[in-house]
Amino acid sequence: MTGTNLESNSEKSARWRKPVLVVVVALVVALSSVSSVDRVAQEDFESLFSRALITFALARALNGVISVVQGTELALQPAGVGVTLTPGEVLDPVNDLIERFSWIMLGATLSLGVQQVLLDIGQWWGTRLVVVLLALAWLALRLWRAKPGQLEPLLLRALIIALFIRFAVPVTLIANEAIYNQFLESRYQESTEVIESAGSEIQAVNEPIAELAEEESGLLDSLGRAWDSTRESLDLKERVAVIKSRATDVIEHLIQLSVVFILQTGILPLVFLWLMLHAVKRVLGFYQQSGRN
Repeated sequence: MTGTNLESNSEKSARWRKPVLVVVVALVVALSSVSSVDRVAQEDFESLFSRALITFALARALNGVISVVQGTELALQPAGVGVTLTPGEVLDPVNDLIERFSWIMLGATLSLGVQQVLLDIGQWWGTRLVVVLLALAWLALRLWRAKPGQLEPLLLRALIIALFIRFAVPVTLIANEAIYNQFLESRYQESTEVIESAGSEIQAVNEPIAELAEEESGLLDSLGRAWDSTRESLDLKERVAVIKSRATDVIEHLIQLSVVFILQTGILPLVFLWLMLHAVKRVLGFYQQSGRN
């Protein structure tokens, strides 16, 4: 009695596996033939690439401001008035971090370039045609075969590979952008705003110091008088403290931006690809069980 029930359940399972596989493949092929997924993926890619370019330009602009500040320090130090200005030393960690951040953005750009090529391959008409032909051939064998053959599993594997090439990058880009919108967008916007405002503030704080440096370079003989006349209006220690405070903010938010781009261009694409590969293995295992039954 138990053996009869198990056999009956196995037969029922085999009956519903077949139409489910056929419907799923038909839907995926239909989706492969339209451009909606490609259009959304392309828009998400352009948004990500635009953010990468804006962030890289912002980092380079900040690096230029820091170079000016450090140059101003070097101009003041030879004058020697009993006051040591160290904006350049304060900004050294920021400058080092920007260099490392530049390497991260270079890696992000390379990753996006590879994704763009793979996206173009997936959107190519030849890839779509291969998907349709393999799907039709597999469905024909699946629906009308009398007995399982060797060609059918080979066609299914080829179809799954073609579908992976067709959809892996578009689905990854769409899922990646969805996670960005949900969890990373506020971090990105806050960090870019802080870095931009910090660069402007550091530049504004450094301008009076730079003006004093120009006066001192031409009036070394009257250095004491120049310093006495500007000492009350220019609190150099306070300005250096402001630069130090903004440098701390910049370091924190450069790290935040690094996290965002490492996730979006490195970790998340690999995770999504791994999940899709795992899904492919499950589909193949599902098919093998269906074929045995």
